[in-house]
Amino acid sequence: MKQWLLGIVLTAFAGGLARQLAPSGREQAMVRLVGGLLLTLAILRPLAGLDWEGPALEAGSFQSRTAEQAEIYRKNQQEALAAIIAEKTGAYIWDKANQLGLACQVTVATAAGESGIPLPDTVTILGPYSPALAACIEEEVGLPAEKQIWLEETTWTEKKESES
Repeated sequence: MKQWLLGIVLTAFAGGLARQLAPSGREQAMVRLVGGLLLTLAILRPLAGLDWEGPALEAGSFQSRTAEQAEIYRKNQQEALAAIIAEKTGAYIWDKANQLGLACQVTVATAAGESGIPLPDTVTILGPYSPALAACIEEEVGLPAEKQIWLEETTWTEKKESES
């Protein structure tokens, strides 16, 4: 900073001396113009040392980081929405099974639909097969029979295990 101020003072002094030595008329006006330009350059000299690419790169980096964060947010939002849809659909199917007197466990998997919104894709039911519940799932939830996985439990007894 000290050198910068010294440069400004010396440039102003040299410009004033040159103006005093120049003959009057057009020559003196030209010396004043050149002296003023040199003084302006001396004042603006610290700006020449700035890294002008750095702020531009930082702004670009900020934009890319913002885009990455927005994508992460959208992904997390989609995952949360898929989990809610799976949970609510599973609860609905379980309630229907309960109304039919069936004891079962229901797991629903989702997949992104055409619009990108998660929709129920498959349902896995751990319990006895029920044609009434299968029809209800197909009609009310919209999952056809090929998207329904029924896992029927078999009851093992000591007698069956010992026969093997």
